[in-house]
Amino acid sequence: MPAKTPRERGDFEIALICALPLEAECVQELFDKFWEDEGKNFRKAPGDPSVYTTGVIGDHNAVLAYMPGIGTTPAAAVAGSLRVSFPNIKLALVVGVCGGMPYGTGTDQEEIMLGDVIISQALLQYDFGRRRPRGFVKEDIRDTLGRPSPEIRAIQAKLRTSRYKQKMQNNMTTFLQEIQRKRPEIKYRGQENDILYHSSYIHRHPPGTCDECKREGEICELALKTECEDLGCDSIMRVKRSRSMGGSTTQPVVHFGIMASGNTVMASGQHRDLMAQADGIIGFEMEGAGVWDYFPSVVIKGVCDYTDSHKRKGWQRYAAATAAACAKAFLVQWSEEEAPICSEPVRQIPFDHLSGFIGRTEELKHLQQAIFDPEGRRIVSLLDAGVDWPSSLSAKSSQSTPIAQSSGSKPPIN
Repeated sequence: MPAKTPRERGDFEIALICALPLEAECVQELFDKFWEDEGKNFRKAPGDPSVYTTGVIGDHNAVLAYMPGIGTTPAAAVAGSLRVSFPNIKLALVVGVCGGMPYGTGTDQEEIMLGDVIISQALLQYDFGRRRPRGFVKEDIRDTLGRPSPEIRAIQAKLRTSRYKQKMQNNMTTFLQEIQRKRPEIKYRGQENDILYHSSYIHRHPPGTCDECKREGEICELALKTECEDLGCDSIMRVKRSRSMGGSTTQPVVHFGIMASGNTVMASGQHRDLMAQADGIIGFEMEGAGVWDYFPSVVIKGVCDYTDSHKRKGWQRYAAATAAACAKAFLVQWSEEEAPICSEPVRQIPFDHLSGFIGRTEELKHLQQAIFDPEGRRIVSLLDAGVDWPSSLSAKSSQSTPIAQSSGSKPPIN
């Protein structure tokens, strides 16, 4: 069902939140319409510092919110403002890039590769907890903030079945191709550039070339900014992947699972593996926990690195595109509630019919069109100097059968 033209900010029920401009750009490419291009500008609430774009994605009126920076704190600030300006949001999608757990977790041990997309089933805030004598103990967001809403859990259960997961994969591929047609620079970088190193192998200068890097567990600033190829990371330390054995370009795959969310950038393969083994985490990101407390939320992120010390900046834009494509594919399956249908008379005005009251056919016709406009609420004022004809006119109008029915909400008659 096509999205109806919104009359006010309260008519928007879908929100998308992005932390980086490159993430927002990919989401913008999948809007089917921007309301500002139609001459409709929805002003934000007074005092709201956030910035928004409104439009249509698929069958949904949607608002895109831009974050001023990464992390759970900016995310929470934007979510709080968004809830004030757009009070009827039913679903918030946090869309962008993340780090992935390459080996997967759980019974299937499905491999995760760069460009794949992770959809959150639950979040764990990895920098939220208590410092105890035995060390830092994390608290699970599934316990502190509750699980996703029943509707979100239900749609994820549906999308995890083979039939609907394949449908979503196909739609995601179509939407990704749409982004790439509009932005040819966004390309899959090839399996030869999807390189995973053993978790114990640290990204730093070779021995004897840097005093700082030779210290245990230390990496110098220059190494942190240098790509593996330029730094000379040892190819012997690479891990072979079963999904890349065929040698052909792979399509991005959707994974469902627990994501870790926090303000700290995770850049350690060993810590990644420990957290994944302890909590079943398959992805690491930095915004979802900030939004979780404000809206029914789903985090949808494209994998741009393996959450280790090795640098793979070239994958960010492609991963942002796969996440945006997956977000739209997710919304294809999301059904908004239908507006209630009223089959009873809108209102019966309690005035007796005046048999001597005739004429004013055009006035009655005008009232019928103005008050019962199917597009929404209308207010009509009837003024007259000293003659009580509005009551009679309203009574005459109310007895006219064609306007006594409405398929929309009940508008007041003023």
